[in-house]
Amino acid sequence: MLTGAERVVAGFSGGADSMALVHFLWRAGIPLLAAHVNHGLRGKASDADEECVRRFCAERQIPLRVLRADAARAAAERREGVEAAGRRIRYGFFESLCGPGDKIATAHTLSDQAETVLLHLVRGSGTKGLCGIPPVRGRVIRPLLGMTREQVEEYCAHYELPFVTDASNFSRQYARNRVRLDVVPALKELNPSFEQAVGRMTHLLAEDEDCLCALAAQAVQEARAPHGWRIAPLSGLPRPVLSRALRQIAREAGLPALTRERTEAVMRLLLAGSGKIDAGEGRFFAAESGVLRVVLPQKCKNDWSVPLQVPKTLTPEGREVIIRTLTRAEYEKLPAKIHNWLFHNALDYDTIKNNSIIRGRRPGDSFSPAGRGVTKSLKKLMNEEKIPVSGRGGLLLLENNGQILWIESIGVAEQARIRPGTGQIAYISVKECNS
Repeated sequence: MLTGAERVVAGFSGGADSMALVHFLWRAGIPLLAAHVNHGLRGKASDADEECVRRFCAERQIPLRVLRADAARAAAERREGVEAAGRRIRYGFFESLCGPGDKIATAHTLSDQAETVLLHLVRGSGTKGLCGIPPVRGRVIRPLLGMTREQVEEYCAHYELPFVTDASNFSRQYARNRVRLDVVPALKELNPSFEQAVGRMTHLLAEDEDCLCALAAQAVQEARAPHGWRIAPLSGLPRPVLSRALRQIAREAGLPALTRERTEAVMRLLLAGSGKIDAGEGRFFAAESGVLRVVLPQKCKNDWSVPLQVPKTLTPEGREVIIRTLTRAEYEKLPAKIHNWLFHNALDYDTIKNNSIIRGRRPGDSFSPAGRGVTKSLKKLMNEEKIPVSGRGGLLLLENNGQILWIESIGVAEQARIRPGTGQIAYISVKECNS
């Protein structure tokens, strides 16, 4: 979780949990920055929390940053709950304080874990939700996740640490509070070690989830095809692996997280082998010619262009056009079969190195494929190459001074092909990189 060299930005509300966290990190000599957000939700009580935090840090010379925010207003502006707005504000503030390699520490405890799992259980969550709060997620760490709230308060009492108590924690208006005040005590009558039992369960389920996600990632990689993923290998996956594979595909395509209902719909689409369904944000999943694709809105397919950058160009669709350069000598050393493989994607670098753009397909595009001695409309070429209709709008083109020199899935133009006098060769590849 920590090597001891990183600086830790610690969320510090002034409550018992965060007080114990900041004190523990301070005593351990870990480079520390305390971060407090005054959400302005409880008037003078919020100001008292801030004062407690300021006084504690000043007495121990702990660096502190404070943000005063209007969580209620932020929630109204985005039409979200106040709790969600507060969380977004806090984590955004913490991230803004981080430098390279810094960690963010939050004071979630084993008691929080038990409450979270119960809430997820009531909502019908799957394995991922029942894993609860992860000890580490990206730069966020939770050092107290193995301690109950009771143990944290004992720690504060032992070191005579002051802390504030949020009166709203005792309001049964909130679902989490009802779980904390009513459900957990009832379950602890059945098993006094209920929270520890939940901790063991989440650890075991997290191992299972990690395994399933690894299998899904491998399956997605093996199913990759130009502009999509082959349906046959996906359809043969066990449902728990397939559902995670589809969620990964959605992430790679920059789609909203798949709901259970939408995941089931994509599974039915794979079984049917053809058709399309809504994928959210104006895009859809399309199954055609044995390939599952995420088809982008028409405006994203056509109405854009970006300057060619070497070695990588990022398109608005979230794909990377990668240019690798070879000298003529390096190219000549490649086996003949590699030359044949490169034929459609290797061209004279001098023809593209200045004033080139990557763009989408546009009406009226025409192209002169290398070695054919003809110029044809792009539509006709796509028909000849049997490129599925659902994949045509997303084709990438490389253009230089008004001439199309390369088209994805079709190849290099006559004007840019490698000739005996070519000195430097450019090899073009495309990577799906939305993740």
